[in-house]
Amino acid sequence: MNVGFIGLGIMGASMASNLQAAGHALFVHDVRKPAAAPHLAAGAVWKDTPRAVAEAAEVVFTSLPGPPEVEQVAAGPDGLLHGVRAGSALFDLSTNAPALVRRLDGVFAARGAHVLDAPVSGGPVGAKTRRLAIWVGGERALYDRYRPLLEAMGDQPYPVGAGAVAKLVHNCASFTIRAVLAEVFSMG
Repeated sequence: MNVGFIGLGIMGASMASNLQAAGHALFVHDVRKPAAAPHLAAGAVWKDTPRAVAEAAEVVFTSLPGPPEVEQVAAGPDGLLHGVRAGSALFDLSTNAPALVRRLDGVFAARGAHVLDAPVSGGPVGAKTRRLAIWVGGERALYDRYRPLLEAMGDQPYPVGAGAVAKLVHNCASFTIRAVLAEVFSMG
């Protein structure tokens, strides 16, 4: 399958490598072209803009630092939106804002494309070893269609209805538990 991947940082580099190892043709972009070197050496094709990635791929994954970067890559002047084809899909693997996910879903839907929020949990080691939970929000039929790609990146893809919300709830619970543990150990 022709797969686009944007964001080859600590998490994205390993997830993109796992997609390549599973035999998928990869079109890549990052703000730092040297980050793509291992992927290019393994046969990936560099694209100069997110738009060019969308033009080449039927599905695109983004793994970006946060909502501002996701918005720029998805809908900026040379963003995915301007190259997306009807029927294609964007999976955002970033920890994102639910409001931004809903807004992007609307603008992509107007072009006949789909947005699925699919944040991951497992950290850099999980990304490298495919031991990632991927919480996918979006249409179940799209989840089912692209599940082999999700399974190439992580061992626990889940269709949860609202991935960004699930990830934020998970992070909140995790931070709360850590704070409580620090307090009780200090008390003890």
